[in-house]
Amino acid sequence: MTFAEQIVYAMFKPAKYKEMLELKKGRFALFVVVLMLALGIMRVAVPTAAMITGFGGFNNLFTEKMAPFEYKNGKLEIEKSFEMSLGVYKIVIDTEDPRLPDEKLNRRGGYIAFGSEYLTIAVYSGGSVTRVQEISLDNLFADGFNNNSLKELIPFIYTYLVVSFLVYCIGYFLKYALLSLIFGIFVNGLNKNLGYGLSGGEIFKLCFYGQTLGIIISNCNMALGALPAGIVSGLCVVLSVNMIFSGLSRMDKMNQV
Repeated sequence: MTFAEQIVYAMFKPAKYKEMLELKKGRFALFVVVLMLALGIMRVAVPTAAMITGFGGFNNLFTEKMAPFEYKNGKLEIEKSFEMSLGVYKIVIDTEDPRLPDEKLNRRGGYIAFGSEYLTIAVYSGGSVTRVQEISLDNLFADGFNNNSLKELIPFIYTYLVVSFLVYCIGYFLKYALLSLIFGIFVNGLNKNLGYGLSGGEIFKLCFYGQTLGIIISNCNMALGALPAGIVSGLCVVLSVNMIFSGLSRMDKMNQV
């Protein structure tokens, strides 16, 4: 069985799950790694790359789009206020006040806002501002920190993005592994009562394979924002359960051997 066949069978042919359970553990591990990397690329890497391309790269952002700024004598100064969206957050640099007042945090969503003396992390919702945290800029910047200082941090920013990508991939695995264990509780009941004779590891693999199509559909929908995520996720759970039990029903029973 080729790797491509493994992907197709996991998505569309539960009748093949019996053969897939007989594959070596390394083949299953590769399947999981590729699937999680695909989710990471879809949900994290592509949007991040689009965002970076949109502002022309960090070098262009720090030296061209962002007005000259400098932190000196305990205060941040910028020639012209700056604002950009970063996912659900808006990054704002406005040094007219020590900390940004509520009236400047007046659009729905999250804020990472730099005043002349404080960084404010806040959320605007329901007509009011909730200040989650305020940090003195003395704890963030050394005297003389400026645009060029940010430019020197670009390699570390890309390293952080790569690490974040890998963390997201691991998070996706933990999420779907947990779901496999939950589904496995019910599968194991039938496994014992009907005499399929599957091991715990085989049940886990069966449940993971059975989620494949649902995983792809739900995450594609979240990436595109096409339909309400809750509804689609619920339907994908039903689809996954159907695939898992359809695959289980095709297993050989021990008392039939």
